[in-house]
Amino acid sequence: MIVKFDSYRSVLCLHGDLPDHKFFQKVRIPIIAADGAANFLASRGITPNMIIGDLDSVRQDLLVDGKFIKLGDQNSSDFEKALNYLGDNNLLPTIILGMNGGYMDHILNNINIFVQTKSIFFGEDVMGLMLDGHHKFNLKIGTKLSLFGIPRCCITTEGLKWNLNMAELVFPGFNSCFNRTASENVNIDMISGKALLIIYTSTIVDAGL
Repeated sequence: MIVKFDSYRSVLCLHGDLPDHKFFQKVRIPIIAADGAANFLASRGITPNMIIGDLDSVRQDLLVDGKFIKLGDQNSSDFEKALNYLGDNNLLPTIILGMNGGYMDHILNNINIFVQTKSIFFGEDVMGLMLDGHHKFNLKIGTKLSLFGIPRCCITTEGLKWNLNMAELVFPGFNSCFNRTASENVNIDMISGKALLIIYTSTIVDAGL
């Protein structure tokens, strides 16, 4: 599955593992940096349209031309502050980069925030999105993916190695982790609730392949 950039209004870079410069060469929408992500972008010669956060991790030489907003509220993360800015400026949905990388609790908090959005996260070899309703995907056979009920869903799938039939996924609880595509055409029907779908965009070789 290819990310269609024209379906999104912005790119939000978090202070985690970010793709290389090739990704940004394809982008023709505003780039927003959450705090320290601006340092990585600068190292790749990329200037974000706006830097947002408490700015405690940003190189001071990058805070120029009024292209930054300092928000010192410690009751919300830089991720949440950036999402609020995007919402206020009609820049949602967004492509979120840098969800992974860093401390485990940081990653878990990022996921907790992400599942409340209608956006997509994208990394070097992984992408994720929230699902409800019916979805069709065209993926290479053997693609690794996982489905998690957020917090609960009833789901039926076609085209997976281990299909689900009116299965109840609950987080925490039973979920479909490390599944594989058995067909290029995958159908996912959300009977009720919502699910987090994580797709690995590169070939993962393990016992499931």
